[in-house]
Amino acid sequence: MGYVSVDTIYEEEGQVQQEVKNDYISIEQMVPVEMIMKKSRFIGMAFNVKNEDEAHTIVANIRKSNKNAKHVAYAFALGEVINVAKNNDDGEPAGSAGAPIFEAIRQMHVTFTLVVVVRYFGGVELGKGKLTRVYNEVAVGAIKEAKKFKMVFCNEIEIKVPYANYGSISKLFSDSSVHVIEQKNDENMPLIKLAVPANSSDRLLENIRSKTRGASIINKYGTGFYKFEYKATSSTEK
Repeated sequence: MGYVSVDTIYEEEGQVQQEVKNDYISIEQMVPVEMIMKKSRFIGMAFNVKNEDEAHTIVANIRKSNKNAKHVAYAFALGEVINVAKNNDDGEPAGSAGAPIFEAIRQMHVTFTLVVVVRYFGGVELGKGKLTRVYNEVAVGAIKEAKKFKMVFCNEIEIKVPYANYGSISKLFSDSSVHVIEQKNDENMPLIKLAVPANSSDRLLENIRSKTRGASIINKYGTGFYKFEYKATSSTEK
């Protein structure tokens, strides 16, 4: 599906394989987009949704606020690797609305995402081929314009370093994509808890060991998803 796969994670002792999961991108803030095609007005909106009930509630609310719209077509995808996917043409020719909206979700590599396209009919039929392209284009535009975030599967790491090395180690954290969970500076050795992307944690820990000349104490204590800033790449937004 185009998602970013993390490397296999191993405990330092015993080389025991642990569960790994996929990073994923989703919607943080909806920004509506509009298109006029042969007098029909199409409005696209993308939302973050956690489950099917939330998706259906949003669609119902959009229907209520767009009572004069001819069609409210939608699609949504759930799961880190899209294990739930549904779409609805809402009266448009079969496969001309919901399916191209879902294809936009797939194209843009997002999940836990609902995209709704509202159509105010302008009296001119577009034909199934043209209609399919318009729904896809509006849905892609809604996803592109929306503010997005990335959920990254991370190793949770506890680090203790000598005060003499604290400044250089802190700079490593600021130069790397890490999430600082907690810092305690009132101990003999400052304690820092980090969430480090699983596919880059070994490299960061090796840098810490090198800079502290082995004086650091490092403990991997868990894993989890953490929210990171989303940065578009040529492969995710064209």
